[in-house]
Amino acid sequence: MKIIKNPVSSHLPLGCKKYCTSFAAKRCVNPRELAATNKTVVVVVGAMAHGKLDLDYTEEEVAISQYPLSAALTCAKVCSGFEESWGVN
Repeated sequence: MKIIKNPVSSHLPLGCKKYCTSFAAKRCVNPRELAATNKTVVVVVGAMAHGKLDLDYTEEEVAISQYPLSAALTCAKVCSGFEESWGVN
């Protein structure tokens, strides 16, 4: 892990789908759905269970639970979803 300079979008892969996770998002998805495509995906996770990220470089806001989650649990659920989608045992 390292600190990068703004803009963050200049460090992301070209053409990738960028999701922002938020409990308040209108669309709730299973994390496996984020990994279902063959495209590169970026998932932005906030540092708190409450509040909202205001980002200009994400394309879609999604929730992965009906309940507020900590950043640690959100990361764990997203990683597990990708592992399940890719068949990692």
